[in-house]
Amino acid sequence: MAKKKVATKAEREHMSKVASLGCLVCQMPPQLHHIRPIGLGIGMRSSHYQVIPLCRSHHTGKFSIHNCKQQFEAMYGTEHEMLQKTLKEIKNLERINDFFGDK
Repeated sequence: MAKKKVATKAEREHMSKVASLGCLVCQMPPQLHHIRPIGLGIGMRSSHYQVIPLCRSHHTGKFSIHNCKQQFEAMYGTEHEMLQKTLKEIKNLERINDFFGDK
């Protein structure tokens, strides 16, 4: 089994921002799903920057991205589409925080 990558401080900060969004489907508290880029083998984790927030049910439940990927993506969008939505929402949060002077 491949050794897990240890997240850097910047990666941990990014993942914290992603988690603050809530599940992309239902807004419940999320787990982070590492998307699998094309060509990346099974058991290989992608970058900690390529994560989307999904609650336990939508991440690993009966009808989830891990157990019914084709149906899940047909209903909610592909992993890459969800990643783009996540990154867009993070940018919007950062703009709001910059406007109000939050860090």
